[in-house]
Amino acid sequence: MRVFTAVSIFILIIICGGQAINVYASTDDSSIKPIVKRAFDAQVQLSEKERSLNEINELMEPYFTKKFIPLFLKENLVKTDHGYQTFGTDFPLYYIPFFSYDEYTKVVKDGNCYYVVESINHHQEGPVKYEKDYKGVRLIHEDGKWKVDEVLDKIPPKIVKQIESKQKGTTGTNGSIVHLFSTLNENMLLNHPLKEFHHRFFSYHSFLRII
Repeated sequence: MRVFTAVSIFILIIICGGQAINVYASTDDSSIKPIVKRAFDAQVQLSEKERSLNEINELMEPYFTKKFIPLFLKENLVKTDHGYQTFGTDFPLYYIPFFSYDEYTKVVKDGNCYYVVESINHHQEGPVKYEKDYKGVRLIHEDGKWKVDEVLDKIPPKIVKQIESKQKGTTGTNGSIVHLFSTLNENMLLNHPLKEFHHRFFSYHSFLRII
């Protein structure tokens, strides 16, 4: 009976393992991160060629608020012979940071706003660790769309606290077990022969007896 129960649990983990991993993932990433990415792309396109002011506003309007657009244009737009264009600078203002748009890019909802935040020094290596320096943007709902309203050099402490508390939660005991189950699932799919299943099943059964 105990062997049958272990087999049932193991099969359930294989089927649902991928879903368990997503428990810690933000459900907002799928809709909010792409908006920020497209907004960044729109800013980059302004440097590709000369455009009229109407064309520039049409390019930015879907992704930036009415408050943000004139601030960005006043700081970065240059009049040329055939219109307007932006040019590279060592100190870009109002530009969206270079997010990686992966697991390091965090999405946090706070009231009627969304914050998209990333630590610019999260890939730290070596014995010396530095305090994380977060950059981000804030989005609000305007004209029926989520739009970038502010680029932040300093993230509100309460948002940083939420991010770091979630990160600590994913490295706890539950997070470790979910990661272990995920690894078992991937190994089973990659190594299908029966002798591999026999070996992994009894290793897993021993693990269940331990816990």
